[in-house]
Amino acid sequence: MHTPPHSTASVLASEQSSQRDSTAGGHHRPQEPSVSGEACPNCGTRIETVDTSEAVCPDCNIVISAEPVSRAPRPDYGDNETSSAQTGSRVTLLYADRGLGTGIDRHTTTDGNGRALSKTQRRLVQGMGWMSHLSTEDVRLDYALGEIRRMGGELCVPESEREEAARLYRRALREDAVAGRSVDGFAAACLLPAVRQSPLRLPVSESEIEAVSRATREQFRTARGVLEVRLNVEIPPMDPQDFLPRAMSRLSAPRYVERCAHRLLDARKADEDDCRSISPRTLAAAAVHAAFDVTECEDRPPLAAVSDVLDVSISTISERKNDLVNYHEAYK
Repeated sequence: MHTPPHSTASVLASEQSSQRDSTAGGHHRPQEPSVSGEACPNCGTRIETVDTSEAVCPDCNIVISAEPVSRAPRPDYGDNETSSAQTGSRVTLLYADRGLGTGIDRHTTTDGNGRALSKTQRRLVQGMGWMSHLSTEDVRLDYALGEIRRMGGELCVPESEREEAARLYRRALREDAVAGRSVDGFAAACLLPAVRQSPLRLPVSESEIEAVSRATREQFRTARGVLEVRLNVEIPPMDPQDFLPRAMSRLSAPRYVERCAHRLLDARKADEDDCRSISPRTLAAAAVHAAFDVTECEDRPPLAAVSDVLDVSISTISERKNDLVNYHEAYK
């Protein structure tokens, strides 16, 4: 049956009129974008016929869309009840599996929401403990990294410095420097250069690391020597000024007293005639005591308080104080 030309024109006119009416009423129907004839951005395969908003490449199975993929972060609608966590924990060197493991305890009886596990789920958890897949070397590595985390936590070492210590321990393990030596000693020895090389100037001394370590003094010193000789790790000496901020804070000293102590230590360091080797902690305690004398601060703590804060004997502080008082011109 032949359709008259005027009927086709009327049909087209009616469709255009209906489209205009729907657009005017706010019910505009968006057209589906087409990616016909485009090439796959991954493998270059040409997509012959695509009539939808997206298609799948037949060669590499990449989804091809006419619109670019949005790389903007997910919107936050201010719902405080929803958790902001989008993924698991970040990759870190402080764990043997780099933080990618589940961390499920073999003897757990509840899930993450507190619900009791069924008998089948408990059997699966007990048979698939998170450490069951680790080798003997990985178990020892996890123990050493656990010691670094523990000691760093007790000494208030930031996580970045703990990661540096873990990286150094992994390097020693790769170069076969740990074999036949104490794991505890190497864990403590790796924490020492991480703290000393930190730009934060952390007031953590070698004796404090030895105090929290499970290694003996000989094991710690042996591991330190291996790091310095075989791995060429530089362990810079401690600066007495690193002790001043924490000591002055605990003594509630005024700011000008701390500034005076810094200048006294700088003057002694610049003096080429004074070449005596004195403990950094002792110099810091003597500088604190001398700074109160030079500034003539009225609200000064007793000498016993300075001794307790910096762990230096009273007689030693009194003996070394006079050496720093001689540099009083550096403050005035």
